[in-house]
Amino acid sequence: MIRSLCLLLLAVCLWNCEDTVLLDTDFDEPELVVDAWLTNRSEPQTIRLTETQSYYANRQPTTVDNAEVTVCRISPDQRCFTFERQDSGRYVWTPAPGDSLGTVGDAFVLGIEHAGLQYGSQTAIRRVPEIDSIAVRFEEEQLGLDAGLYAQLYARDFVGTGDAYLIRTTINDTLLNRPGELSLVYDATFDVGSAADGIVFIFPIRFSINKTDDDGGVVALQPGDDIQVDLWSLSPQAFFFLSVARDQIQNGSNGIFQIPVANSPGNVLRLDTEKPVPGVFNVAAVSRRARTVTE
Repeated sequence: MIRSLCLLLLAVCLWNCEDTVLLDTDFDEPELVVDAWLTNRSEPQTIRLTETQSYYANRQPTTVDNAEVTVCRISPDQRCFTFERQDSGRYVWTPAPGDSLGTVGDAFVLGIEHAGLQYGSQTAIRRVPEIDSIAVRFEEEQLGLDAGLYAQLYARDFVGTGDAYLIRTTINDTLLNRPGELSLVYDATFDVGSAADGIVFIFPIRFSINKTDDDGGVVALQPGDDIQVDLWSLSPQAFFFLSVARDQIQNGSNGIFQIPVANSPGNVLRLDTEKPVPGVFNVAAVSRRARTVTE
């Protein structure tokens, strides 16, 4: 009885001694944040502008609605695309039927004017392989996986190292956008330096097009489900940005091995100082495949 009482008193003391420590984040003035994830598909293209905020600011980012945004194709020809202001920091270019920003190999520059300052970036459309197929198979129950129907994506990496891709999966009109569903590919595997090249995407990447639940478990498909998979080409800078962002978003699940909180390095510069600002400019070539799940 006495031992239990002592333990209870110790727990109360420890609880009362707990203090909240706020670390200095060195946040000074808001900076422009550029989300310029574009594609060469003939559909509206959107660039979103917001401002940075303190790490401890528990709110949505402030949107930037008074900027001028232009994307210019500089190779093999010269053509500029004006992105019109919409709402919530969105700037949109809508192509005419059959028109698009360009094709694989075309080079682009991004220009932004905001609050008297100029920002810029450059990129090129990189190649992307065709998606061969989406296979759906019944899997028996196993560790971490319930018995059921699961999909796999089949595509082959190009010969030649340095190709990077983003897999975007939509199931029943819902984009899979949980942190664990952010699927990145580098030369058919996960990371730079794998020494793989020109092979079919490895199994964990093929399997990554399935949705997950709140605990990270893979959810089986149902007959009648519609699956659409887009494969986007990424520049090396865009791949690195998304890799760091994914690790930061999932940082809370890393236990004692958490990494320091930091902004993902992008490829957008403030032109008067040549200082990087948060965000990325990428124009992707896209391959797409869709199918409906059957019994």
